[in-house]
Amino acid sequence: MNKRTVYDFGIVDDNEDVFEFHWEADKGGQCKLEAILQTERGPRRSELALVPAPVWSAVSQRAVRELVEGMGETERLKKAPTLKNGTNRLSPLIGRELAVLLWALMEVGDKGNIEAILHGWRELAREERWWLYTKAAAPGQRAGVGWRLALFHALSETPDSRVAELEVQKKKSPGNGLRSGRRAATKKKPKEKQRPASRQKQNPPIPLATARKRKQPPKLPTTGLKGSKAKNPAEKRAKRMARKAAQYN
Repeated sequence: MNKRTVYDFGIVDDNEDVFEFHWEADKGGQCKLEAILQTERGPRRSELALVPAPVWSAVSQRAVRELVEGMGETERLKKAPTLKNGTNRLSPLIGRELAVLLWALMEVGDKGNIEAILHGWRELAREERWWLYTKAAAPGQRAGVGWRLALFHALSETPDSRVAELEVQKKKSPGNGLRSGRRAATKKKPKEKQRPASRQKQNPPIPLATARKRKQPPKLPTTGLKGSKAKNPAEKRAKRMARKAAQYN
């Protein structure tokens, strides 16, 4: 790998913090992501992720396309940027998004969930990836435990597995048994015999003014609302990942 050749993935500020992605295209090569922080004593490097080159090559084109499509006008030039063999400099925002994907790919091993991880990562909004980065990059987080392992399990979930999990939760819900019991009791209840029309008690007519007072305005549904705002789907996914991260700490 030619270390002297450096490519900029979009617009990168030389005076600010940057990320560097080192791509060795060889089969036995490695792809490494580093964070370079500007300090009073000079730049400080820290390794964030390391994945085999074949693993990255399997998702590189679609991952780069996803990053480019999410970039704003102030993050790139007219020509779409690309990641090349060698050293690529990334802006802090792009570097955080890429780190979330690489952390999940580090846990793949022989489990073969690369496609599911890429799909789950592309479903996240940029703000969600930035938020997950702050959690997984916190002190004490490392490969194989905590948030980084939780990212692998959360992103590698297929849509079928998520639906199956919801079905299991619905079956375990105590409310379902009560409702089913009520329905059964309703079915077993014998029907009452109707009295002849002449014996039925006729209710006296309600005055018009009283009927108007009894009318109530329709109630709006309040299920899933907190105050006046509905729950954010991004918040739900973040909470689900937080619960999974707690299991691996």
